[in-house]
Amino acid sequence: MKKKRKLRKDRVISTVIPLVIIIILGGIIGNKMTHKEDKKENVTNNIDQVTNQEQSNIVNNLNQINSKNEIIEENNDIHEEKKEENNDIEEEKKEETTINKSTNVKFDETVAFIGDSRTQGFIMYNGLKDVQDYSYVGLMVDTAVSKKFVKTSNGEKITLLEDMKGKNIKRVYIMLGVNELGWSYPQVFKSKYKELIKEIKKIKPDTQIYIQSIIPVTKSRDKSDKYFNNTRIEQYNKLVKEVALEENVEYLDVQSVLVNSEGYLPEETSPDGIHIGKSYCEKWLKYLKNNS
Repeated sequence: MKKKRKLRKDRVISTVIPLVIIIILGGIIGNKMTHKEDKKENVTNNIDQVTNQEQSNIVNNLNQINSKNEIIEENNDIHEEKKEENNDIEEEKKEETTINKSTNVKFDETVAFIGDSRTQGFIMYNGLKDVQDYSYVGLMVDTAVSKKFVKTSNGEKITLLEDMKGKNIKRVYIMLGVNELGWSYPQVFKSKYKELIKEIKKIKPDTQIYIQSIIPVTKSRDKSDKYFNNTRIEQYNKLVKEVALEENVEYLDVQSVLVNSEGYLPEETSPDGIHIGKSYCEKWLKYLKNNS
């Protein structure tokens, strides 16, 4: 009997101890699993916190970038506004310079004009009463040197070169060539023009000499006249430029401000297709003021 009881006791112990061990191990494992779950949750929470922080940082950075871009755009706008203002100021300065230049150029007794009937109209329409008027109907480059048409105080007639000797002339403006368009040898025109320039330099070596382009005619005159046409005038203007270059005097392209887009003198400004009316004579004077 005692032996049987001992066997039963041993069986109970052998059965209970493993169960206790299992229970204990189960608790330990459970605790570890719970701990792991807590750690996992903490890690997840930390990740979420980091992610949220990074997102917040990104948003802040984007806001800062946008703010900087706005500042840059504002600065660019300010720069463009200042640039436009500076351009406007420069344009105003240029206009003032042109106005002052025009105002400072005086057409008084120290200025002489040599030309034909076109120059006569120019002087008359612009009221240039004080200038030395050496204009004459039909005047040409050869007769300008030899013709006695300038009246003295005692009624005597002398050449313009003789009259210039006794005058304080600082600038001379010449426009000749229309009456020479019918000449058979254009090179003679050039030769005589150079001779006139040389003679003026002899008696007035310190005088500034300007030779002006021949003004074209109207379209109707151009199409109907054998000599007074723009093809012939263009040929002679090339010779005038050559004279200016070879004699070292100023060439003034007066025609550039008097012709239309087709290169003709406007019909409405010329009664005969050659001579110029008042408004265009004023344009002519303005050009001389701005380019002398």
